[in-house]
Amino acid sequence: MAKKVINTGAGAFKFIKPDYIVATLFTGSDKDESAPEGDSFILEDVVEDTTSISQDDNETTDIECETSDSPIISIIKLGKWQLASEIGDTQKDLLVALAGFTSDTTGNRTIAPSTYKALYAKVDVVQVQPDGTTMVAYVLPKVQLNTKLLIESLNSNLARISLAGTAKDIALTVGGKNVRTPFYINHKYTLPTASE
Repeated sequence: MAKKVINTGAGAFKFIKPDYIVATLFTGSDKDESAPEGDSFILEDVVEDTTSISQDDNETTDIECETSDSPIISIIKLGKWQLASEIGDTQKDLLVALAGFTSDTTGNRTIAPSTYKALYAKVDVVQVQPDGTTMVAYVLPKVQLNTKLLIESLNSNLARISLAGTAKDIALTVGGKNVRTPFYINHKYTLPTASE
């Protein structure tokens, strides 16, 4: 007999059609939620059905047993968390912040990088709840960006920033202890505000 029986229908949480996607540049240290410290971008022109947060399949290595077909132990390595989204906006500030471009104000140019430089951002995919005030966010607290500019099929499409990256662990304080995680859900999310 089960210790407890829980009918999940009453508390079901459906996350669909996010209201905001927020990218905050990571300029702080790997310490708790305050770490990003950089500029925040509330991304407006996100192309429909391009946003995903997914976890790669776990890697399993079996230590086999000489006298049995069952392994002695299975060593499981958790899959990495991946972000993908496309932004139909190629303004200078986004290219500089998210794709490593250089702004040349003297020559009125925005210049693509010739070598990869690691850029990090905290990414929040946010949904406003039916009460109209509470917000829930799927959060990747530190993403190493692997962003590129897509310029293709311009007769029927538009140039876009392909925002992508792999989440890294960051330390969060939970009940007085440090817990390292690449992903969490914030059930009481608030949009960023300027500190100045």
